[in-house]
Amino acid sequence: MTYLFIALLLTISATALACMCARWFGNQILGPLLAGSVVTSIFIAEKLGTIAIPGLGEYAITVSILIYSSTFLITDVISELEGRAAAQRAVLGTALCYPLVLLTTQLGVHWAPSSFYNNQVAFDSVMSFAGRVTLASLVSYLVSQSLDVWVFHRIKAATGGRHLWLRNNGSTLLSQGVDTVIFYSLAFLGTVPIATLLQLMVLGYLLKLVIALVDTPFVYGVIRGIRGPGVNAEPTDSSRRS
Repeated sequence: MTYLFIALLLTISATALACMCARWFGNQILGPLLAGSVVTSIFIAEKLGTIAIPGLGEYAITVSILIYSSTFLITDVISELEGRAAAQRAVLGTALCYPLVLLTTQLGVHWAPSSFYNNQVAFDSVMSFAGRVTLASLVSYLVSQSLDVWVFHRIKAATGGRHLWLRNNGSTLLSQGVDTVIFYSLAFLGTVPIATLLQLMVLGYLLKLVIALVDTPFVYGVIRGIRGPGVNAEPTDSSRRS
C-alpha cells in the first residue's frame, strides 16, 4: 500500500511538472503530453500488480492506473486554459494514436526476428495482447474523456467559472466511473474470473476516487504555474465583472 501511494504521488507530481512546462513552451505541449501518457498506459495495462489492504488481504490492480489516471489532470488543465473545443480536439487527436499502436505492435509481432534477438517469445506474449487492450482503451478513453470535458464545462458554466475544485473533481469522478466499467469489461471479460473482474473494477474506481482528490491541489498548482505569479487559478469576483 505504501509503495502504491508513493508511486501515485510521484506519477502525479511528474505529470504536473511536465504540464507546467507549458509556461515556457506554450500550451501546445499539453496535447502531446496527453497522447504520450495514454500510449504509455496501453503498454503497461496488461500487468496486474498486487495491492495489500490491511485487514482485507491482497488484491489485483492494473499498473496502468499509475499513468492513465493522470491523463484526466492533463485534460482538465487543457479545458481550463484553452476551453472545451481545444480539450475535445486533444482527446480526439490522442485517440488517433490507438490504431497506430495496434498496427505497429501487430506488425512487430509478425516480423521475423533476427538471429541475434532472443526475446521474441516475451515480446509476443506482451504485444499479442495489445489488440484487445487497445480496443478496450480506445472505447473507454473516447467515451470517458469526452464525458469529462463535457461535464467540466457544464459545471464551469453553472458556477460562473468559480470553484475549479468542483469541476475538476466532479468531471473526473463521473468520467472515471464510466471509464472503469468500459475498460475492464472489454479488456478482461472472459480472461479472468467474474469475481476478479468485479474486484478489479471496484478497487480501480476507489483508487481513482483517491487520485481525483489528491490531484486537485496539483491542478491548482499547474494552472497558477502556467499563468504566472499573481494570477489566480480561477477568476475572482472583480475579474468576472471586468
